Amino acid sequence: MSATNTTAAQPLLEMIAADERALLRTGEVARELLALHADLPLTGVRLKYGGEILLNAPAAEDVRAWAERLRSEITEHTDDPGYGSGSVFQHTSTESVIEGVRVHVWHCRILADAEAAAWRKSGGRP
Repeated sequence: MSATNTTAAQPLLEMIAADERALLRTGEVARELLALHADLPLTGVRLKYGGEILLNAPAAEDVRAWAERLRSEITEHTDDPGYGSGSVFQHTSTESVIEGVRVHVWHCRILADAEAAAWRKSGGRP
């Protein structure tokens, strides 16, 4: 790379370095969170661009336990995405911000056929 190209690329390289630092910080928060709450079950963790941690819990009850620990609200909803699978999904999640990093704990399950039929019969009400 020539000196002219290097000079022109400097702002871009600084942008990359800033993103790297932000993702590194997100990883540090994720490690701290998992160490502090090692007793709470998870099946997966993902770091997202923009300072976000996604924690996948094995069951809705586990999301509730995380919400209690993080002192955050629970969100639950059930939906039929309507793309022909016939499946109805029940989503449970909670969100919190820790040291500027958004933490999203979630679980999703497919309702059994009988549950899905009852949900549809009720007009989508719990």
